[in-house]
Amino acid sequence: MNWVRWSMLGYGLFLITMGVQSFFFPRAGHEPSVMSLAAAAGMGIVALVLTYLSTILPNPRGVYITMIFLSIFAMSRFLMTGFTKGNWAPYPNLTVIVMSVLMIAILGAGHMLKMKQQESSPESPAS
Repeated sequence: MNWVRWSMLGYGLFLITMGVQSFFFPRAGHEPSVMSLAAAAGMGIVALVLTYLSTILPNPRGVYITMIFLSIFAMSRFLMTGFTKGNWAPYPNLTVIVMSVLMIAILGAGHMLKMKQQESSPESPAS
């Protein structure tokens, strides 16, 4: 697996961990959240499935695009909370936003490096 796929795996595990933490080990002053468990763990499982698919598909472009949408979806809830309620708490709000933006940046960098490799590789002769 390359570094982009390892990052996808880490992001999926991060989301699952966030969901499990919010339900089984809630922060002080907060109730256990079944919704957070279902949403975060569900998105984490989807990220793990996308990681697996990226290893078996010959051209995983659609997998990477789906991962970008998943990252946007994951951070959208916390962005809206920040904009509407002014709640920019470091955890979980900014943590999820930063990790999601980082995942999108990694996917974008992976794409750019792949394009650069294709440009620099010698083209096959036409038959």
